This record gives sequence, C-alpha cells and structure tokens, in this order.
Amino acid sequence: MPAAWALVPVKRFEVAKTRLEGLLTRRECARLAEEMARDVLRALKATPDISGIAILSNEPRLGALAEAATARVWAEAAGEDYRAALSRVAAGLAEQGARHLLVVPTDLPTLSSSDIQQLLQSHPGGVTVCPAARDGGTNALLMSPPGVIPFLYGPESARRHLDAAAAAGIDARKARLPAFARDVDTPDDVNWLIGQRIACATLAWLKASGITGRLRNQ
Repeated sequence: MPAAWALVPVKRFEVAKTRLEGLLTRRECARLAEEMARDVLRALKATPDISGIAILSNEPRLGALAEAATARVWAEAAGEDYRAALSRVAAGLAEQGARHLLVVPTDLPTLSSSDIQQLLQSHPGGVTVCPAARDGGTNALLMSPPGVIPFLYGPESARRHLDAAAAAGIDARKARLPAFARDVDTPDDVNWLIGQRIACATLAWLKASGITGRLRNQ
C-alpha cells in the first residue's frame, strides 16, 4: 500500500489518563501516556507500508519521541475543535500526496508493526474501522483517500464512522483485530496490561517503576 500515512493524536501528557487517577498518581498517569505513545510510534515507524507519520499535539515534551519516529508534528490551534483539527491535518496530508490515512490512538501499547501491516494489507479501499471492545469507540480508522468521511470520535464512534461512509456511498467494513480491540484507559485495562507477555516500553517502565509489583500486591 504506497503512500499510507499515519495520523496520531497525542493529548498533553500532564492531563492524560485522568480515569486512572487513584490507581496511579498524576505524575504516573503522565508518564504512562508518554510510554504508550512511544510504543505506538515505534510500531508505526517499523511498519513497511507506513510511509510517514503525522502527530497532532501541543505536548511540549514530544520532540524526542517525534524525532525518534521521524514524525512531523502538527500543532492544534487555540480553541480548535479536535475533530476539525484532525480534518485539517488529513486535508494537508492529502494535498502532499497521501492516498491512505490510518488514524490510531496512543493508548494501544501492545500494538506491533505486524498488527498494523495486517490491517493495511486487508484494506481494499474506502473505510476500515477497528472498534474498541469496551465502548464501541474507534481504535483505528483507515481511510482512502484521507478525510473521505468526517471524524466522529467518541463512544460508539465505530458505528457512526461506518454510518457516515454508508451515507456517502463509500465501501466500509469493520476489522476485528485483537491488537486494536483494547485500549488502556481504566484500572482494569492497566491490570490486564501488566499480565501481558510482550516486550514494550510501557511494560518495561511499569515494572522498573515498581508499579507492576505494587498493583500485583494489592
């Protein structure tokens, strides 16, 4: 799949993962968000059919992560609606020659390059959506061309993205790939994550910081 770009929205780390406060400290929530972003960007960079990575964010500490992933950072404008910002970046990438756009969040730390490659290779065009198992949100949105449907993120957004494609007469389908099914957003998700047997920066940090041991002893 030539000219497939990834678009990764990154929330400011200092305000990320508020649903985990209580299980983790605010500082730990911020570091967790950073390590998960590191894992997703590494997986995207290692994916053969991803020709470029765009990051939508105002996170001031993103420089090193973006540089390591050879990613371009697009800043969110003051007061700009999140969905409007995604549409702006998608339009800009399309103008620069991107034919396919994969939008993926940063809270999928177990994602691998082979998972992403499988999704890309199974995409015949139009719209492919990977729904979140918990709330029907969208854990991957693959569009050809970029911006072919509006961004409709939120609970049950997978269904709304598919409905938007149908309304526009665009071929669309769900891809139920396990690697995209569970994002890390709740205490149950963190406890699930520390039981996974994979190599990733997030798990390495959870173990080195003592959080893994602390949670297992609770």
